[in-house]
Amino acid sequence: MRSKGLIFRYIGVIARKFRAFQERWLLPWWDSGGMSTAPLWALDTLVLIVKLCSTCAIAVVRVLIPPTMKNLYGETVLITGSGQGLGRELAIQFAELGATVICWDHDTPRNNAVVNEIRKKDGECFGFTIDVTSREQVSSLAARLIRQLSDVSIVVSNAGAYSCGPVTHFRPDAIAKLIEINLLAHFWIIQAFLPNMIEKRRGHIVAINSSAGLMPCAEMVPYCAAKYGLRGLMDAITEELRLDTWTKNVYTTSVYLATLSTGSYSPPAHRFASLYSEVAPKDAAKIIIDGIRKNRKEISIPSIMKPLIALNNILPYRIRIILTDFFNFGHRVCAACCKECRSNVAFVAKLCPQDSHR
Repeated sequence: MRSKGLIFRYIGVIARKFRAFQERWLLPWWDSGGMSTAPLWALDTLVLIVKLCSTCAIAVVRVLIPPTMKNLYGETVLITGSGQGLGRELAIQFAELGATVICWDHDTPRNNAVVNEIRKKDGECFGFTIDVTSREQVSSLAARLIRQLSDVSIVVSNAGAYSCGPVTHFRPDAIAKLIEINLLAHFWIIQAFLPNMIEKRRGHIVAINSSAGLMPCAEMVPYCAAKYGLRGLMDAITEELRLDTWTKNVYTTSVYLATLSTGSYSPPAHRFASLYSEVAPKDAAKIIIDGIRKNRKEISIPSIMKPLIALNNILPYRIRIILTDFFNFGHRVCAACCKECRSNVAFVAKLCPQDSHR
């Protein structure tokens, strides 16, 4: 396994050196007319073919020989929204793998309960009460942790809130709060920890997203807007880090969740619930941690969800809505799950824990 890792590392080094050579020498020479007799597109085409063939070969090898999962022992992992549900399970399982866990949550009693549970199992854990929508609180506490405790090597941005109802019934302050929790808070967390990761040339940013960030859902307009924004945020940061050769060991992972079985909502009522059902937070946490250890760019839970949605999105609009109605997704499920939220005529957008339903 070690020799296989060395081979992949050697191929990566060669690819990066060639790209640097191409950017520094070949492209300026071509622009100055030095290669006017030899069309650059022919060279680029040759390089493209070599890259495609090598990438396909590496992909086949990784299917036959799964990559070695990185060791989390001694890593410092920060988890937001750690007081319950998925965040709680992530904190416990990271601690079981030997990582130092830092728990951030706005609910002090629940957060302290998770910290105490981890410490009873001889895990190293620290808890802090914080409002992740406050940029000042996030930046100041992050600076304090980096200065006094340890460099945070893995950040799992999990905190969030959920609410549903007709968009015309949302109060402006409720919409703003949903956007702050589900989108802006991720900005503040990434801005607080990413610079230190880039400086240290190692780190991992994980954002917990939702199926609502992949496909539109009726009566979830503010939530969908925030989750679509989070998807764009993570994709753009991934591309930004890819183009910077100094950040090759800084990874990103976007996690797309369907519905977690926390007991806060009714089970899914769509046509194929047996194939596409709720996932226990404990099982979801294990899948996420395994994906992080493999440095996966995207994790879909269940795994079939994202490919199906991607296939659905390339179809014509009329076909999409016919299939959506057939599978009984969208507003029918939301209406069945959110009767409590809809019972308030004035509708103030009750904020439910993000882990409860996606």
